[in-house]
Amino acid sequence: MRVRLTATTAALMAVLSAPDALDLSKESEETRTLYGLDQKPTADFARSCLTARRLLERGVRFVQLWSGTAGATGNWDNHADIAKELTHIGTSVDRPIAGLLKDLKRRGMLEDTLVVCVGEFGRSPKRGVSTSGNSNNPSGRDHWPYCFTAVLAGAGIRGGHVHGESDATGSAPVRDPVHPTQLVATIYHAVGIDPGTIVYNHLNQPRELVQGEPVTELFA
Repeated sequence: MRVRLTATTAALMAVLSAPDALDLSKESEETRTLYGLDQKPTADFARSCLTARRLLERGVRFVQLWSGTAGATGNWDNHADIAKELTHIGTSVDRPIAGLLKDLKRRGMLEDTLVVCVGEFGRSPKRGVSTSGNSNNPSGRDHWPYCFTAVLAGAGIRGGHVHGESDATGSAPVRDPVHPTQLVATIYHAVGIDPGTIVYNHLNQPRELVQGEPVTELFA
């Protein structure tokens, strides 16, 4: 007897398997420590990263994690005190991300999994500079879309490679600048999708997925 698995059946099976994917108690103590579940500063994001790995190995194609959900004083939007806030939020993600990459690699999953760490923008290079109309404390920084960093790993990305360079204050790129459209194109390229693929919107108008070229220097 053959059973044809329909999209509806597959979706139902995914929903039914969700409780198991979210049960982190089934992970070994070594794995939980690797991600940082054993320490308060890293526990929250560690839980997210470990859950992401468990979802990926069960066939989920895309997982998005959010870092910094504690409001204006507990995330990356450091308007008040960048020295204190950046130290806190950086500490909360450093170990979990490293644990995720190591765990994916040792399980043979990093070769076909792309990990992207990126925010919306950088921070202004000088205090008191306002680019968004926000009020910034003297020790805080405002939004800065002109220069910021993304981290990519897996899916053929060259390990340890640094592409591009900013000036001394992080105000602007001075070598190999990458536009956000190029970053999106690179993500498409890494997962095997042609960035120039034509899609049709709700008005049946042809559009490219993205108008940008992938940064092929990032790949081994």
